[in-house]
Amino acid sequence: MVRARWRAGWISLGLGLGVLLSGCQTLGLAGSSPDADTETGNQYVSRSVRGNRLVSRNVPASLGLRRGWQPAPFPSLHPSSDLQAYHPGQAIFVVVLAESKANVPPGTLEQQAIQYLQLMRLSFDRVTSPESRTQISQISNYPAVQYALQADVRGQAVAYLHTTVEMGEHYYQVVTWTDANRYPVNTDEMRAMVQEFGPEQR
Repeated sequence: MVRARWRAGWISLGLGLGVLLSGCQTLGLAGSSPDADTETGNQYVSRSVRGNRLVSRNVPASLGLRRGWQPAPFPSLHPSSDLQAYHPGQAIFVVVLAESKANVPPGTLEQQAIQYLQLMRLSFDRVTSPESRTQISQISNYPAVQYALQADVRGQAVAYLHTTVEMGEHYYQVVTWTDANRYPVNTDEMRAMVQEFGPEQR
């Protein structure tokens, strides 16, 4: 049942990518600003002298909002996400999805990552660049596995960084993506944004 929900969500994500990547105007986001309404569905923005963090209402997780990033309104990027944000200037998107360890079969972090990637592949027309494991092994001092891949989604070439993080009682998918043509210039920002993921900070 839980896996079926994840599958449906990734298919929805895949179906929306062609629209999302054509520009932020299609999301209805172009008029937003970093100081816009801080209450956005499953998440809210916590502001402090250390910077702005996007905090989940559902799980103990948060995402630092780097310069240029802002929350995306639900459910524009993924209907089941716990956190979602975008960078309008660079057309980069990120979602965070949590799953309780109690709801998945026992296995290693690597095995969980592979299962999540298999679910993602269901939304692709075809994989154009097979998954390649990066050297990332930790995010915010928590064990992590990260893969880079590219795929066609409804005729749109998309580049992904998919990171699975084991934190507390949950596995978290931190997925960031951009148009494949933008990937060479967006890679560093995508990697840096993934590093902003961590526990809820009080």
